[in-house]
Amino acid sequence: MKVRILYLYPDYMNLYGDNGNVRILERRLTDQGFEVEIVSGTITSPRISIKDVDFVYMGSGFESNRNMAADHLKRSIDDLKKAIDDGVPMLFTGNSYDILGKTIITSDFSLVEGLGIFDYTFKDDVKKRFTGDVILEDPVTKNRYVGFINRAGLAEQEDDFVFDVVKVIGEVPIGKDGIRKNNLLGISLIGPVLVKNPKLAESFVNMICSRKGVQPKKLIYPRMEKSYEKTLKALAEAEV
Repeated sequence: MKVRILYLYPDYMNLYGDNGNVRILERRLTDQGFEVEIVSGTITSPRISIKDVDFVYMGSGFESNRNMAADHLKRSIDDLKKAIDDGVPMLFTGNSYDILGKTIITSDFSLVEGLGIFDYTFKDDVKKRFTGDVILEDPVTKNRYVGFINRAGLAEQEDDFVFDVVKVIGEVPIGKDGIRKNNLLGISLIGPVLVKNPKLAESFVNMICSRKGVQPKKLIYPRMEKSYEKTLKALAEAEV
């Protein structure tokens, strides 16, 4: 059985080794017995097809690349919205999920129209970036996620955000982070998030298996689990 992963803008939105998220998901799905096909969608295509895919991923990029991706992906907004409504699993990491809101206000005060799936607006800061290690907690499952945030700006409102920020080591002045709609998740953590957070990776595998009508195998990745627990403990105990 084949699983198709759509990787959006791998040539422009892979600033922090974000392609590791696609690779770890490919590995986990292969271990489940799937044949995995990775297809790319980028600005060289007049329009990106989001039909007949089982997972969609988009990583972090320079703000100019993010803005370009937002403008280009609008051509496929109807297909994207339908896939979200149909429950296709999706992950947007770093600043890529900025584009899912209504507007981005750039550092030169230009307005970039978002995709309008959520109501928030992101505003880039003129003088500084916000960086730091964080622990995020899902208030429903109580799962905790660890990673690093490196943002040029912040959301002007957090009404749509789902995760509680329970620890920050650095300067990231936020109380909430991340958005969710059906099986779409956006999160500010950068880099190989699914490597650092095995439960999150497992949740996407389970979603894909469920949509394929397959019972997921219970597989254990002890090195990843140990690394996650070590990181979580270190961050929780670190002085701020």
